[in-house]
Amino acid sequence: MESKLRTRRDFLKGSAVAVGAAVLTACAPAAAPAGDTAESGGEMAAAEEILIRFAMWDWYANTPGVRWDEWNQTEAFPLFEEANPGTKLEWEPLGSGWPDKILTQMAAGTAPDIISTWSPHIDTWAEKHQLLDLQPLIDADIPNADDIYIGFAWDQMWDPFNNIRMGMLSDLDITSIYYNKTAFEEEGLPLPTVDWTEDEYLVAAETLTTRDDNGEITRWGGQLRPGFWLSYSYHVETHGGEVRDEETRMLCGLGEPEAQEGLEWVRRNMWDTNVFAQNNQMTATGIPNMWTGLLPAEVVAMAERSADQFFALAESITEFEWDIAHIPSGPKDRACMGLPDEWVVYKGVVERGNHDEVWEMMKWLTGDWYQEKIATVSGRIPGLLAMADSWADTLRQTDPRLEQVRLETVVEQLQMGYPRRGPTFRFQQIAEELINPAVDQVFIEGKAPVSIFEEIGPQVTEAQQDALQRATG
Repeated sequence: MESKLRTRRDFLKGSAVAVGAAVLTACAPAAAPAGDTAESGGEMAAAEEILIRFAMWDWYANTPGVRWDEWNQTEAFPLFEEANPGTKLEWEPLGSGWPDKILTQMAAGTAPDIISTWSPHIDTWAEKHQLLDLQPLIDADIPNADDIYIGFAWDQMWDPFNNIRMGMLSDLDITSIYYNKTAFEEEGLPLPTVDWTEDEYLVAAETLTTRDDNGEITRWGGQLRPGFWLSYSYHVETHGGEVRDEETRMLCGLGEPEAQEGLEWVRRNMWDTNVFAQNNQMTATGIPNMWTGLLPAEVVAMAERSADQFFALAESITEFEWDIAHIPSGPKDRACMGLPDEWVVYKGVVERGNHDEVWEMMKWLTGDWYQEKIATVSGRIPGLLAMADSWADTLRQTDPRLEQVRLETVVEQLQMGYPRRGPTFRFQQIAEELINPAVDQVFIEGKAPVSIFEEIGPQVTEAQQDALQRATG
């Protein structure tokens, strides 16, 4: 056992050197004097307790009656602590503004030990050299990792520029279309098929949009995945464009004709025809949880959403039938968001001395028991490939109300290969500083044409090249 721990520490030290962390030698506590009382010995044992700070979202489970923070602290954490005596887990909620807050904590040396995240934040943290390289530990303890996790999601956790394994796979977020099946039937529309097209999607949205006598919209045909730049970026790909090149991830293509065509398709159908709801219009409804509440309230007839709300919809939709459809094919390609949620380890664990315990927890989080709970408690697609294959059956066993819902659509998307990683840049934070304000002007506020990206694109490319020059000296 001692040699195994020493080997892990060697791996961790090597990882920390790779990211520039200072490695401190942990000192063993001095032996207690012969005259020490049992009480003082108890105090020493308490002082030796190893703390792991775990940061995640309270809202992760869109499951009626379940709070993810409470479930972890009352059911999951005690099991880990029992199996790992002397280790104490502490939940830290990721609240509003968490990506910037965590980055600030990392710079100050106060970040949690294990942090939940997704792209593009994981890319920024890696670019800032704040993450522990997990690959040496994986090679030693999970040598078959490439075979047991969902392949294309697992690949997204590899940083080709710093050559590190940035994190481990929690679950996979695939965008699908959740739709009011009854509304389709009432309007005489054919139900979406596996091979339906963007044009058919638009016809359905137009037909399903309803207005009152004053011409005011009372139900929007649909809502594109809202308020997140990467959601809109996939329409660039379906029209034959690219947000950035694949080789260097530094050349911005948003100003090119194909990209402009895809961006205009989104803008026009949100702002000119308005058959896809705008963010401000949805906010004005006053529905508390717009992520899971708009479809049940019949404010929209279709909603592009993550694979995360099956239990919530089964509970809240009682007045009509609903189902899940594929993202349609575009004129040139088919693409949608296929991003994993990840757990990363802050590089400071080496200096803190709790690195072995943190690694044990990472293996537990990505192992059989916890991954099964990812499906049965939160409804999400587990990162373990074997569990992803049986995910639809698992959800139906957990909630029989899902028996008539075609959960297999999500699995088919994964098998067909059109969910994609996010088109993040090599220096993502720098790209966001230029792109995000333009996204707000065009899609959120409706105040600018998509041609604004013809100016932004070259600026992003130039900023990437400047950042590379600074990074390499």
